[in-house]
Amino acid sequence: MVDLSLAGVPANAFDPGATQYDATFSHRSVGRLLREEVWQTIAPFVSPGMRVLDLGCGTGEDALWLAERGCIVSARDGSCAMLEQVRAKAERAGAIAAIETEIIDLNAPGCNGGPYDLVLANFGALNCVANLQTIAQSLAPAVRADGVVILVTMGRFCVWETLWYGLRLDRRSFRRWNGRATATIANRALPIRYWSAREIERAFRGAFCIQSVRGIGVFLPPSYMFSFVERHPRLLQTLIRLEKKFARSRTLAGMADHQLTILRRNAEPAPP
Repeated sequence: MVDLSLAGVPANAFDPGATQYDATFSHRSVGRLLREEVWQTIAPFVSPGMRVLDLGCGTGEDALWLAERGCIVSARDGSCAMLEQVRAKAERAGAIAAIETEIIDLNAPGCNGGPYDLVLANFGALNCVANLQTIAQSLAPAVRADGVVILVTMGRFCVWETLWYGLRLDRRSFRRWNGRATATIANRALPIRYWSAREIERAFRGAFCIQSVRGIGVFLPPSYMFSFVERHPRLLQTLIRLEKKFARSRTLAGMADHQLTILRRNAEPAPP
């Protein structure tokens, strides 16, 4: 277990939002649609008995979904309060034996407990790390040969964000473009990184190779716009249809709120 007092991100930075996270994202209609997009994409890689690492697990929505499909899940997060939510959900669902929780520093994850068949880091967990290569180096020995790593990260450009804030002459419309920004969470200023597809490929090169990239939230908007689209049911239904039809396009992935990258562990290290 890591002493998070030494980490770059304060250990309790995400604690205050733990009890409200599901109400503001996971259980909202658009949030559920976005998470189901992720689940539909990873479902072909999931089978009973698999060992799965849920890295930056949040309140455990993904961990529970994986456990319900027969996986043994190691749920890791930097927030004690988030992990309390995971344990409570697992207990209510009768899945406590299938979900193990541990607090870690995402900047020095030390991914013990493998080898893992699948690793999932969903909805921007890795946008809070300072160096993706540290993550890649930690995962390389922890993922079995031919195992799969799925990263859902916020990219450099989101068309919704640029339009939403741009029309308001708000500088947040271009905050992602240089790859670095600052977010205020629990009255703390935290550094955020927006990873490009090239940066992800470079960080994981050697031990892993990219299989595919798709957008999550190409037409469905970021969470701060949920209330707006939910007040306009016809607009929301149109956006849902467009998302289902076009979101898997790799060309459009660069416009999405999040990008889902599927990497596979090489059997042998690739040459540099």
